[in-house]
Amino acid sequence: MKPILCVTSNIDNLYNEFGFLRKIKDKLKMKVISNEYIKELDIKVTNVRMPPNFNRKAYLSNLTYAEKICKCKEAQLSLKTLRPMDYYYFNEFQKRFLAFSVIKSIQLMLRMRNKSLKNCCIVVYDAVEMINNNIILELAKQSKYIVFLSSDLPKARKFADYIIANFGISPIVTDDVLYAIKIADFIISSKDYEFSSGKLVWFLDNSMRKVNNIIAVNDVSYSVPWDITKVDFSIELLGAILCQMQENDIEKALKYNGIYLKQIKFNNNVIY
Repeated sequence: MKPILCVTSNIDNLYNEFGFLRKIKDKLKMKVISNEYIKELDIKVTNVRMPPNFNRKAYLSNLTYAEKICKCKEAQLSLKTLRPMDYYYFNEFQKRFLAFSVIKSIQLMLRMRNKSLKNCCIVVYDAVEMINNNIILELAKQSKYIVFLSSDLPKARKFADYIIANFGISPIVTDDVLYAIKIADFIISSKDYEFSSGKLVWFLDNSMRKVNNIIAVNDVSYSVPWDITKVDFSIELLGAILCQMQENDIEKALKYNGIYLKQIKFNNNVIY
């Protein structure tokens, strides 16, 4: 297997700057945090801390430099910085694994309330954003009551037609935020919005701040059988490992390797 480059960043101090001097300063802030080895998989895992500069050009420049100081040829990326930025560099398996993790965690949270995906209303906001695409496809396999909340109604209706044709369910399409939130049992959001009290929300943008009157999550971690204690097996790291295995079916890959969803979190705070 390819070695893995884990890139993290302190997004609490994020900034957006680009230029010659900033490029030099960012390079000075870049550093290798640790080198780990997963014996059972024969994989080297290098952790690099990247400055929280989320200017698109600076992000790419810093990521390229992180690969250079990693000193691992053709390393598989595990990006855990600002998720909307990271997502553009995920491969197809990693995108599907994020979607799987989101839906699996929602399923477990609903089960704790004696509910299920089949009898609950799941709102996706904004349904036409790229980061929601695979999540909706995963959701459509299990849910019967989906609401596409979007300001781009023509694009949302087109996607709804695709879901109807391929999954046999008919999503509600609306741009009425208050209506959608009112009927929602769970909200998957890539948008920053102050949701109603008591609502369950999965925030895809991990820079969003938690509001006290809602139950918000934005991350999960996994339990693995491999003998390593210093590594947190996040969605991103596990996706980087599993995508290198032969199994394309995520459920089968997890079961075969003895991997289970361990924690549902908001940043570093365990919610479940």
